[in-house]
Amino acid sequence: MPGTSKRAADDPRWIIQCLLWALKPLSNLRRSIPLPYVTVFLMVALEEGKGVGAYARDLGIHRWTMSRYLRDIGERARGGGPGLGLVTVEHYSDDPRQTKVLLTAKGRALAEEVFRQMRRMATR
Repeated sequence: MPGTSKRAADDPRWIIQCLLWALKPLSNLRRSIPLPYVTVFLMVALEEGKGVGAYARDLGIHRWTMSRYLRDIGERARGGGPGLGLVTVEHYSDDPRQTKVLLTAKGRALAEEVFRQMRRMATR
């Protein structure tokens, strides 16, 4: 990585520290957040606007499981309670079977904070 010392880039402890530091904003959402939710959120943040099935294929999981994760990190959790409010799944008006997953304002702000933490650690 440019801007990092050879020692830091080769030190697994430093790399893990970077990861933990970058993910800290996600742990601030609630006391614990399941790793699959973090993974799905980061995938959407990296490449927003894909369909539910595309994200499922990318992770190698069933579309139904991906839908469940997206629901939980979306507005309403699968149990009917509040979700995390990080993403929204929109249907195309010309084909309601087609979807695209987008970050909400809250999700976008959280993604920016995660990326900001990563940049901060990369320049240390």
